[in-house]
Amino acid sequence: MKRLFYLSLTLMFLFACGNSGEQGKAKTGTAVVKIGDVTITDDQIQDELANLPPNVKPMFAGKEGITKLVDELKKRETLYLEAKKAGLDKDPVYIKKVDDFKKGYLINSLISRNVGTEGIKVTPEEAKEYYDKNPKDFEVTEQRKASHILVKTEDEAKDVLAKIKKGEDFGKLAKETSIDKMSAEKNGDVGYFGKGQMVPEFDKAVFSMSKGEISAPVKSQFGYHIIKLTDIQPTKKLEFENSKAMIMQFLTQEKQKKSFETYMSQVEKGYTITVDQKVLDDFVNKHMGVKPEVGAGALPPDHGAPPPQPAPDKK
Repeated sequence: MKRLFYLSLTLMFLFACGNSGEQGKAKTGTAVVKIGDVTITDDQIQDELANLPPNVKPMFAGKEGITKLVDELKKRETLYLEAKKAGLDKDPVYIKKVDDFKKGYLINSLISRNVGTEGIKVTPEEAKEYYDKNPKDFEVTEQRKASHILVKTEDEAKDVLAKIKKGEDFGKLAKETSIDKMSAEKNGDVGYFGKGQMVPEFDKAVFSMSKGEISAPVKSQFGYHIIKLTDIQPTKKLEFENSKAMIMQFLTQEKQKKSFETYMSQVEKGYTITVDQKVLDDFVNKHMGVKPEVGAGALPPDHGAPPPQPAPDKK
């Protein structure tokens, strides 16, 4: 079953990526398969073998594999001819998809030819300069680690807190009483988090506490929390060596973007390009569901009514 599944995927790949017997460059080589007036030549088979993705190539190695590939190509060409016989090549959706593909392929070819990336390099020195000039980009803000016991009522929370003050184990109480079952399994531990990542009440309490401190009951939308702050990791800066690869990738993309924009600007100079802003605005408003503004010279529905007055200040 698995083997058949892979063969089906390969067949779909050949359908998607291959040229039909009637398309592409002029055929060369000796005919191996004939389907009516269409032929599949040995040169075509060689091209198909060369263009198979690495993970698929082993399936078509050796005599048996090549025979399978030829069978797949035969199926592809036969189905292509059958689709044309059924008139599917005249379908407007098909024609549009083909046109879109041609347009995209030509654009990509143009960009590849004129906006080459081979000469775009970023040096470690450039990366270091960016690192030094943008220190905020490499800061990991303060992280705090906490455990909590969540209960439904304030009385329950006060009871839990009293037990903790008498020396009962926080983690044991969390497992026994907390309605947050996920953290209860870990003795109430909710892990590390930055400011603003928790619900406001929980966040405010945690970031006003000292390490090791246990809070009074804190009410939130989920119930009442007893919170224990277990660790504080202060804001720190990532080391350059740990960030260098990421910076170089980012700067490379920025250079590629700039190269494309320069090329695009040059191309646009050869064309007269206009944008009808009013038509565009009307389209955007319609798309966004915004009601059109009252036209020039038209009267609003409440014309003649006195303008709304501000409410008097209540002294």
